[in-house]
Amino acid sequence: MKSQSTFLFTSESVGEGHPDKICDQVADALLDECLKQNPLSKVAIEVAVRPGLVIVFGVVHFISRLDVDAIVRLVLKDIGYVCPDQELDYRTCEIMDCVDLHPSLFNGNGIPSGLEAPANEPAGDQGMAFGYATDETAQLLPLTLDLAHKISRDLKAAQASGMLPWLRPDTKAQVTVEYVEDQGRMVPTRVHNVVITAQHTPDVSIERLRQEILDNVVRKSIPAKYLDDRTEYHIQPTGDVGVSPSGKFAGVTGRKIVVDTYGGWGAHGGGAFSGKDFRQVDRSAAYMARWIAKSLVHHGLANRCLIQLSYSIGIAEPLSIFIDTFRTSKLTSDQLKEIICKNFDLRPAAIAKDLNLINPIYYQTAKNGHFTNKEFPWEQPFDLVL
Repeated sequence: MKSQSTFLFTSESVGEGHPDKICDQVADALLDECLKQNPLSKVAIEVAVRPGLVIVFGVVHFISRLDVDAIVRLVLKDIGYVCPDQELDYRTCEIMDCVDLHPSLFNGNGIPSGLEAPANEPAGDQGMAFGYATDETAQLLPLTLDLAHKISRDLKAAQASGMLPWLRPDTKAQVTVEYVEDQGRMVPTRVHNVVITAQHTPDVSIERLRQEILDNVVRKSIPAKYLDDRTEYHIQPTGDVGVSPSGKFAGVTGRKIVVDTYGGWGAHGGGAFSGKDFRQVDRSAAYMARWIAKSLVHHGLANRCLIQLSYSIGIAEPLSIFIDTFRTSKLTSDQLKEIICKNFDLRPAAIAKDLNLINPIYYQTAKNGHFTNKEFPWEQPFDLVL
């Protein structure tokens, strides 16, 4: 009988007010506005922030207007940048609109605007995308990431409700879990440590901040069965570094791709998500790969599953499909690939249709991971035909 191995693994989450996450949310809010005007608009938007300044740049095809200033301010207000003494104030910050609009009805391939993309519309670029699922949580996500995101959401809720009124939107959470590896399965046993850093107003003491975050967030976010007297808590570990404004504030889109996906588990294709329409397989194929992996695990075909899809610009069908179930499936990779090809159309336009990717659904994806909300289409397991 093989012996089991024990190890530690860590995942991170960031709050909605983290500067990189601000950029992701602004980019996806602008993408949503483009899709409201034309579901087949072609969008590539990037965002950068620093104290007092938001810069938006990129290229958008098939729409004639985009009120960048208004949308940026709405996003900042929603996140919670509403005070003059914060790094950004939605009312007064400077916004640079450097987006090029090309309202032509046709792109270089002669593809018209409309309500449905042509079935064989090719991928907009080469690239590879990964999807991952594991049965260690109900959401079929790694426990490390699931708990880190829950802490981030609960920090935001505690601030919004007035429970922790001194919190500011820029927060970071990190969770380390002790696992036992059992024949390919990752079985979580306990939380080893929790790390939290949060911006706050200067009127709260570090002692009060640490205790109230521990009592009102951490111990409510993490199920008691995973906590014990050996669990370590590092809350604001360097003292008042979190006072807002901090003097350390800069962000760009796409710098939190591991937070967006699986917290370091599985793999990542390298491409960021936010600000891109479905033609960019960095995003659409990653959603499809997650849908496939989650469906296979949901139906008991594996306990863990990693899927890779690769594409070429100008070609609709994927160039390759890779499957790894980490020795947790009774089926071979070829058998699983046959099930995938029978149930899923992997062309970008078909992915967009099956997952509603021409609809303005993206702003919410940029908040607490792209695979954490069961309402997202790719988070609803497909009823496989075996």
